[in-house]
Amino acid sequence: MTPLDTLESTAHTDGARLAARLDRLPVISPHITWIAVLAINLALEYYDNALFAYVLPSIAESTGLSLPQLGTVGSAFFVGMIVGALGGGRLSDRFGRRQVLIWATVIYSAGALVTAFAASFEAMLLARFITGLGVQAATSVLLVYVAEMFPSKTRGRFASVLTTGFVVVAPLVAFLAMVAIPNGGPDTWRHLFLIGSVGLVVAPLARFILPESVRWQISRGQIDKAEALVTELETIALRRGPLPEPSVVPDAPVEKQSLRQVFADRHVVRVIAIVGIGYFGSTLGYYLFGNWVLYSLIEGLKYDEGTAYEIQLVWNVVYCVTPLIALALMDRVERKTLIFLGSIVSAIPLVLLGVSTQSWVVTAAGGAAAITTGLVINVYFAYIPEAMPPQGRGLGTGVVIGIARSGGAVSGVLGAALFGRWSIGGVMIVAAICYIVFSSVVLLFGPRTTQRSLEGVAVES
Repeated sequence: MTPLDTLESTAHTDGARLAARLDRLPVISPHITWIAVLAINLALEYYDNALFAYVLPSIAESTGLSLPQLGTVGSAFFVGMIVGALGGGRLSDRFGRRQVLIWATVIYSAGALVTAFAASFEAMLLARFITGLGVQAATSVLLVYVAEMFPSKTRGRFASVLTTGFVVVAPLVAFLAMVAIPNGGPDTWRHLFLIGSVGLVVAPLARFILPESVRWQISRGQIDKAEALVTELETIALRRGPLPEPSVVPDAPVEKQSLRQVFADRHVVRVIAIVGIGYFGSTLGYYLFGNWVLYSLIEGLKYDEGTAYEIQLVWNVVYCVTPLIALALMDRVERKTLIFLGSIVSAIPLVLLGVSTQSWVVTAAGGAAAITTGLVINVYFAYIPEAMPPQGRGLGTGVVIGIARSGGAVSGVLGAALFGRWSIGGVMIVAAICYIVFSSVVLLFGPRTTQRSLEGVAVES
């Protein structure tokens, strides 16, 4: 063995031990602070995404954009999300998780600001593309950050806490749509988009509060920086008592690799394909339900707009229990098993929503579907970065989410075709089938990740 080989072997061993030391930590105050900042960020991302769907009629009335133009603007957001997922993941592997998260936050906040002042089709198109790019780049990196920086035994629960951003924003947006839009002026929607630009304040806050990912530093050979941060965290944890011995996985591939090397590895491609297929199906089902249910209530079941908005507000409020359910289950049930079971349970209220015309059944089924479909997405948020090989975790996560976002784009065309032929029943039954069929792929072939170190997942799978 040459001196260079010896040096690389020592660095690899040091890196594996640092990762193990990070995993053995109990929940400490920095974890709470980090997850709070990340949850605020995710809430702002979701706010902009959800708001656009609610204010679409107001935008049409205020700007005079035609229906085809509005459809193109909506598609631009999804195109931006796909680019953001791929680009953000790759850039985070190269320049660091924190760096990309901060700039992605600035980008989607600027996109929201431009949306608020957009006066033409071209400006709106550009604004939505930029917003989608920043939103998805930030989301992809957020998920990777949680997977890499939080202890393996509580990682799932922290991913659940992260989604409290959705819990706060979903009913807020529904409430604003029900109250502010009908009672405000023609430019009320612009004022609401200004709220989404608050991320311009959150970005510098994240810069000072969030440290760089220890595992990313290890992959870039920044062992001294990683050692300093882990030691600091251990010092805080030791105030509560002694720590267990770290469980080191010495053979884990933590070294940096080029893009070509990552995709030349059949194992990497296989894992990305399995998780990507599963998440694509869940995303397609999720958007068939989420984007078409309000339209179905009004056009298919002939509810008046006020009643339809009230029902959706109820669903959004009921959804608030989803993170609590996830919190109880995420670190107790194997992640891929929970995805499959959640998909099976989701199919039941989706089918009921599609075939029933009784008001109480529709309301109850929609609320149940909001909870269960949200749970599945919640589990995927934890599972995707955990399942990705460490050589390209950011890129792999971005690719999987990019694949899934194409499901969101497909849902528009597919939902219109299904509704035109079979009304709400066709849309909801196909959504249920998507959940069951695609989650089966993950159950059968996906890696196990619950309460396991990321290095252990990489070695076994």
